[in-house]
Order: sequence, then C-alpha cells, then structure tokens
Amino acid sequence: MQKFAARISYLGTRYCGWQKQHGSAAEGGPSIQSCVEQVLESIVNEPVSVVASGRTDAGVHASGQVVHFLLKRREWTAEVLRRALNSRLPPSIRALKVQPVSLEFHAQKSAIKKQYSYYFQQGAASHAPVEAHSWWIHRSLDQRAMQEALEELVGEHDFLPFQARGAKVKTTVREVLEAQVEWIPLPLGYPGAWVLPGDSGAFGFIRVRLVGTGFLKQMVRGIAGTLLEIGEGRRSVHSIREILKTQDRSLVGPTAPARALWLEQVWYDEFS
Repeated sequence: MQKFAARISYLGTRYCGWQKQHGSAAEGGPSIQSCVEQVLESIVNEPVSVVASGRTDAGVHASGQVVHFLLKRREWTAEVLRRALNSRLPPSIRALKVQPVSLEFHAQKSAIKKQYSYYFQQGAASHAPVEAHSWWIHRSLDQRAMQEALEELVGEHDFLPFQARGAKVKTTVREVLEAQVEWIPLPLGYPGAWVLPGDSGAFGFIRVRLVGTGFLKQMVRGIAGTLLEIGEGRRSVHSIREILKTQDRSLVGPTAPARALWLEQVWYDEFS
C-alpha cells in the first residue's frame, strides 16, 4: 500500500469546480476531481479516491493545489505516475509534482497554511490572453488605500460576513497570517508592461495576496469585491474593520468573479 501527494495546477474556466458533482449539478461541466480520478484509475487499474487540500469553486484556478491518493495493488514510482498523469490529463490540468508520503498524511487536515491571490487587471483595455484569468478594471485603483484596508484582516477574526450564503462549517473563525496588495507587470513583453502603476500606458495586475490557516467559501472573493470599491474611492478604508466589528453582511462588497482567483500554494511539514 502506498500513499502519494501531488501538486496540481489547473485552469478552472471550463470546470464546475474541484469537487465531483452529481445529477443536475454536473451540468456546469466536469469537475477537476473527477478528471484526475478517471485518468489515475486508467493508469493504475484500480479505484482511486483523490482528496484535495480544499474545494475550489467553479471557474477558480490553481497553480498549487495539493492532493493525496492511496494505491493498493502494486508498487509505483512518483516520477512514473507524474509523467503518466500528464500524458493523459487534458492540457488545462497538470501534475507538477508527485511525492510518496506517509499513510498519516492528509491533503486537507495536514495543511499548515494556504495562499490565495486575486488579480485585478489594470490598463486602458483588457489584454485578451489574460482576460479569462483576471478581472479587468478600467479605473486606476488606489493601491495604498487597498493595502491599508487589507491590513485589518491580519489576525484571528470571525469572517462570517464574507462567507457565501448557505455554506455550513463548524466555525467561521479563521486566521489570516499575511495580507498584501502589490503591482505585478503583465508577462510576455506586453506594451507598457514595465511602466509603473498610475503612469500613462501602464498595464499590469494589482494582486491581492492572502495567506491564512484556512478560508471560507467565497471568502476571498467577498474581500476582493470590497477592496475594489475601496480602491475606486467608493468606500472608506475602514470598511473592512467595520464589517468585522459589526458582522453585517450587507456591508460587504459584491462577490468578485471567480476567474481572477488563484489557489497558489499550500504548506505542509511533510510535502514541499
């Protein structure tokens, strides 16, 4: 019996999310979990259940999702599994790393912390190659105001107002360890990519990066929607402080589109 962990990257655009769906829920496209499981089963010739560090929603992308799975019938090497997966998975899903782990390892329960980033695209027009992976905002956003507001999230708080309606968890208290707003130039030599934000002709991303011990359903997207209004000057930099204090969901901004959200990294003691 062997247990493996794998780091998976994927573009969530055409998928209904990470988790397998049944019945009418599956009409939004296949799940990433079902695709990985089906391919893995075709390789190892046995039933396989793939468990992820967390369930990303429909349209959300990942560059560092981590999963684990158990194989019982024969011995495999990690590199053979990685190559076999990438030879059969669709181009939108890739196994970046496969590593043997102890039987006690659990992709979700063993996670120490996670990093999500939300990408607001800035510039006079949206660049088509990155439109499906970011949210273009024509108005120039106030990065300093967004950073000041974001710092209110650091620490342990009840994030209930930022949770999607109807979600059920034992507790809505989470701890945010890092919260940062930064300018990221557009890659691949786009015109204006190396111009500083705010300058004429600047194209790039304002990246909202959050590291925490855990996140609620649509929590980052609720934070991003609130930060957008702060960056546009439509609400106070103290809005997030007020939301956490009052627990008033009506004060939260619109839920930002899923396409600009990325699960980028999950930390463990055993898997790196």
